[in-house]
Amino acid sequence: MHGDSMNHGDVGFLAFLLLLTLMGAARVAELLVARRLTRRAGQRGATPKREPIFVLMVVLHTLPFVLCPLEVVVFDRPFSWPLFALSSTALLLLALARVWTLRTLGEMWNVRIVEPAAVVVRGPYRFIRHPNYAVVIAELVFLPLAHGCWWTLALLTGLNAVVLFFRIRAEEQVLFTIPGYADLMGPKKRFIPGLF
Repeated sequence: MHGDSMNHGDVGFLAFLLLLTLMGAARVAELLVARRLTRRAGQRGATPKREPIFVLMVVLHTLPFVLCPLEVVVFDRPFSWPLFALSSTALLLLALARVWTLRTLGEMWNVRIVEPAAVVVRGPYRFIRHPNYAVVIAELVFLPLAHGCWWTLALLTGLNAVVLFFRIRAEEQVLFTIPGYADLMGPKKRFIPGLF
């Protein structure tokens, strides 16, 4: 590409890299908070459940930051400002939903499976059982979409479906042993609020 089209592509790619950097920084901040909350949970006797799938989950959440730029360069993905604006807006709304979810959970949030001290039924948990996973599902769509990384989007969506299948099963094995959880949260949908 030459001239104006090259400048457009270069600026778009830099905007995409900035978006990836911001998303990556947010994930690192979450891991730091989770480490602190894991220590606090340990002080009340709750230890993280052993889960082999966690390693795959960490890899999955790292992949967008490697595969997206690689796909743009290798397959020369064209940049579209309308698509980038749509995806960025969606990611901003998802970030707000994530903050709402994590603030609602407070001390009981973690990236590991740790038995919470109480059942949380306020905030987004009034509507669904796993709002944070719903956010993750959408993020793994809109982040690659921001620069038309269709192969990365398809790969991450497929891998995420497998990871969440095992992760949620393991997590709910713990949650459904907590008194009151089955009655309060069992009737709710996992990701999308039921209409009835």
